[in-house]
Amino acid sequence: MPASIFQSPAMLIQDFTSGLEKIQALQSAEIAQPDFNPNLKTILLTHGQKTRRAVLWFHGYTAATPQFRPLAEHSFERGCNVLVPCVPHHGFKDRMSSEVSRVKAQELLDFTSKMVDVMHALGDEIVVGGLSMGGALAAWVAQERPDVKTAVIVAPFLGPFIIAAPLTRPVAHATQLLPDIRQWWDPVKKEAIAGPEYGYLQHSTRSLGQILKLGFQVAETARRRPPAVADIWLALNDNDHSVNNVMAERLAASWQKAGAKSVRTFHFPVSLGLPHDLISIEQPNAKPQLVYGELMKMVG
Repeated sequence: MPASIFQSPAMLIQDFTSGLEKIQALQSAEIAQPDFNPNLKTILLTHGQKTRRAVLWFHGYTAATPQFRPLAEHSFERGCNVLVPCVPHHGFKDRMSSEVSRVKAQELLDFTSKMVDVMHALGDEIVVGGLSMGGALAAWVAQERPDVKTAVIVAPFLGPFIIAAPLTRPVAHATQLLPDIRQWWDPVKKEAIAGPEYGYLQHSTRSLGQILKLGFQVAETARRRPPAVADIWLALNDNDHSVNNVMAERLAASWQKAGAKSVRTFHFPVSLGLPHDLISIEQPNAKPQLVYGELMKMVG
């Protein structure tokens, strides 16, 4: 019987060498896949031994690990070991890959849990963060993993910007009943869209619904009990036209009402004109120096 979406058991890996072998095996499995782009494999930055703090970053939906490489290097330079795993069904050479439609909530959760497990081999204190889909994964970690010290949830995809919060759940449910629809991120520019050259050019309605499913589960649990992580940061972009910030703020309010120890919300103002993907240095109007400076304060 498959595990519930909130019952992916922790199996902590404490030994540095064992953890390194697990990560190297993951990288080998990635590049062994036909048509996988080896330049997009899981990123591991280590100091050759376990460090006081280790940082885990989850990239966004249809993005890839290079999205977080510059930010990962900031943490590495501060003495942390850092892991940026390639999320399942990402990282393929074909930017029109059908893998975009295969993302499933339970698989995302199982993968997230395994990545948190292996982080204990890299550091004594674990920080987990992510953007968009990765932000939803970091929100699950915040709710469920007491072995993590800090969660940094950046522009989480808990609901789309264009759909009012009350309608999000029925729309997400409909995506699982109707045929999958592949849509361009930019229906006008299509392949000529500005930004990184490694991300997929289309998204899948069914996969987006699966990511929302995970977010709904986090929100429901947050209304019943406090989060497991003691130190939570929620970083929102007020210029974001991809995700619904209202739903993220409601999650923070639920955590606070449930008795969370520390939930802090930071807003990047509209005046900055930041894109939804405020992490990638290749994005138009990216301001990595400013954004990274704030996020590094949260990482600690």
